[in-house]
Amino acid sequence: MGLQIPTYRLHLESILNDWMDYRRALRERDREAFDRLLNRARQHASAASYSAHLDPTDLAFLSILLEMEKEIESAKDMGMHMSTQDTMAKNIALADDVYELLVKEKRGGESFSDVIRRLASRGGHLSDAAGILADLPEEEFQEFRRAALSVDRPLSEELGWKKRKRA
Repeated sequence: MGLQIPTYRLHLESILNDWMDYRRALRERDREAFDRLLNRARQHASAASYSAHLDPTDLAFLSILLEMEKEIESAKDMGMHMSTQDTMAKNIALADDVYELLVKEKRGGESFSDVIRRLASRGGHLSDAAGILADLPEEEFQEFRRAALSVDRPLSEELGWKKRKRA
């Protein structure tokens, strides 16, 4: 009999089997993510079979990267923005309009995490309103003041309605 060359699928399963010790050392939730990656490698076994001259491990990584790129593009098509710049950060997906709002709020040297942290820590304090009317012209300020002071008066009195006398 002649020499038989193992298929890419057999190579791939051998490679993935070699990675099982690594998998066993992972936390449970990381194992689930790792298994998803391995499944991504299997999704392109047919295409990888046509590239037998390449290292099967490289082909496995290429298949994983291809699936991840498709996921990112799919999120963009749905109007989402994904940022993965921080190595220890969580990935989040944002609608494009929300992303643009965050970009506008971003100050020099601030990360998106800093912006979100700053905006989330804003509390409604009465002292935040101090001086808010300082730029109003005097006439508008007095109009606002009269309206604010009239809150405790009955509506009929505020509008100048006279009470009807009952016969």
